[in-house]
Amino acid sequence: MMMADIWKKRVRELELGADVYHEVNDFFLDIEKSKKLEYREGQHTMALTVADALKEKQILLIEAQVGIGKSYAYLIPLVYSFKKNPKIRGAVIATSTIALQEQLMRDIAKVAEMLNIDDFEAVLVKGKNNYVCEKRVHEFLQEVVDPSYQYILEKIEQEKGHALDRDDFLTLPDSIWKKINVKNCLARACPYYVNCHFSLQKEEDVSRKVVVTNQDYLAQHLKMGHDSSLLKDTSVLIVDEAHNLEEKARNSYTEMVDKRKIEGALYHLYNSVTFGEEEFYPDVETISLLNRFFVKLRNSAKQSLMRYLDVDSYQDCDRVMIKCSPTMKKEIDTLISKLRMAIKFADQVSRQYEGLSPNRRAVDVIEQFCKLLKDLLKGDKATNLYWVKFLDKDGKYVQLNYVPKETSKLLAGSLSRIAGSVVLTSATLSAGDDYQYYADSIGLNQVMGRKVFREFPIASPYDYANQVLLYTPTDITNPKLDRQRFLNDVVYRIRDLFSLTEGRSLVLFTSRSDMNYVYEHLGLENFDYPIYVQSDNVDTKKLRENFENNIHSCLLATGTFFEGIDIKGESLSSVIIPRLPFPIVDPVVDFKAKKYQDGFREVYLPEMMIKLRQATGRLIRSCTDKGIVSILDPRFMEYNESYNQLLTDNLPFTSMTSDMDDVKEFVQKTLRKK
Repeated sequence: MMMADIWKKRVRELELGADVYHEVNDFFLDIEKSKKLEYREGQHTMALTVADALKEKQILLIEAQVGIGKSYAYLIPLVYSFKKNPKIRGAVIATSTIALQEQLMRDIAKVAEMLNIDDFEAVLVKGKNNYVCEKRVHEFLQEVVDPSYQYILEKIEQEKGHALDRDDFLTLPDSIWKKINVKNCLARACPYYVNCHFSLQKEEDVSRKVVVTNQDYLAQHLKMGHDSSLLKDTSVLIVDEAHNLEEKARNSYTEMVDKRKIEGALYHLYNSVTFGEEEFYPDVETISLLNRFFVKLRNSAKQSLMRYLDVDSYQDCDRVMIKCSPTMKKEIDTLISKLRMAIKFADQVSRQYEGLSPNRRAVDVIEQFCKLLKDLLKGDKATNLYWVKFLDKDGKYVQLNYVPKETSKLLAGSLSRIAGSVVLTSATLSAGDDYQYYADSIGLNQVMGRKVFREFPIASPYDYANQVLLYTPTDITNPKLDRQRFLNDVVYRIRDLFSLTEGRSLVLFTSRSDMNYVYEHLGLENFDYPIYVQSDNVDTKKLRENFENNIHSCLLATGTFFEGIDIKGESLSSVIIPRLPFPIVDPVVDFKAKKYQDGFREVYLPEMMIKLRQATGRLIRSCTDKGIVSILDPRFMEYNESYNQLLTDNLPFTSMTSDMDDVKEFVQKTLRKK
């Protein structure tokens, strides 16, 4: 029986009113009997679990490891539910990457076609950063005065009424795209709102549809609560790659302030009460105190960076801890007084003239800044977490960022308000087969009035024992003891591994500075295949394509390449992880760790273990893939012994060695076997 016949049989049964759970079960049993289609037991199990969650309106937490086919495992019961239950108002599926969103759209269309459902509709809604902003394009063209970029504006003019996104400007490097995409949308206050490419896709009616979007967009709507146009008609919410949800939710609550914003508000305030020939300007001392405050923030952040051996670049950490010295605290108190005096002065002046009033927005900005400064002075008792972000690679310009401490409680409240089912899934949710850390991080222990069900992690069907060798050398310098020697050791070992596998390697770094050092010292002239490196000037999609299409090439990367890269076949035969991906000590992680007696074990270790599983999961993407996972950081074996094999138990690999001769033998017998 072919796939289409199986689905048509299921449709007939649906029309007779069969239960969704049994329909899903019968569908997979038919696949197993057909022997013409690939049956996956783990996919079958997950689909039944999701079907039950949809029926019971549960919050479901389910880890489906690599190879399960989790997309179909939740799409099949979802489509059945739409067909059977007219009360389902709509569904939202949110994931991390554009590539996965586009793949989901193709999968949904295929499932709908097989079920012969004509009225089943799915829409793709991307996040704002994926759309071009006409206002920012005009500003960019005025700034660069380069006619070669004029085609961007011409394309916008030609495509009026159509939403243009990143895919329409693939030749632009990421560094340029970031200057012309939607950033801080002014909505109807923008002069280009009528033809706004972001607004065009936002106005879609989502009732009785499946909306596929990204987690940033979802997080903004979770924050809106009952005012969300996306979630008000949603009966089902599915979050794929859900391990990112905590960070996305926190980002939605994060605010920033910099010197220019406050200085600008002061000038707007004084200008608003200028009358006739008399002009008012901010007090010199106030501006001086404001400047000193941000200079001291910068200096404090630089001192924090110097304390961490893992970081030597301003680009390596987005959240740098700050500490207010006694002198700084006194100056902050004085600054608060000066700012409040400025507001009082503007109010007094405005009372002297009829029709004159202080700029309300400027007053709000200054008052909010004063509240932040007062909260900052409270230290550990502050309502918010505060950190500095460097805006340039030289560390000259900074902004103060802040977020409520208990974002997990806020997220818990948002999830509690969703009336229907919530499915949270990923290949990496657990740390040592335990969901507890993840559940606590997103507030599932604080969700009120909802049943939260945790399905035991569904193991990968791949034969890791024969497909993968885990290489964990112990003769490399500990990076905490001597970073320079560690990097030099890493360079030599990576050269050896490249030579063994004839390239075909992905090297995943935890910092750009480490990556750039290794790239500069590898000796590119020694290799007869390309060595690619991630940079702001190279489009990540193009970089991934070059790596995949050139079989013997190697790629050095950070960040996004730890997940979301899916390369099957011999183009990727080796994943190398120089340093264990521990989170950098920042205010968020520090706050979480301080809740426990052993913060390292309860926070830092689970964070690292989840990230490590994401990185090692890049290697085996099909049942025929084979290769080596190399973890060069000697601390892996040290921590593994200290914590009763916790690290090795966290990974699916059973073949492991610290001997380079074993690696050579594996390459000869497995990778070069004809």
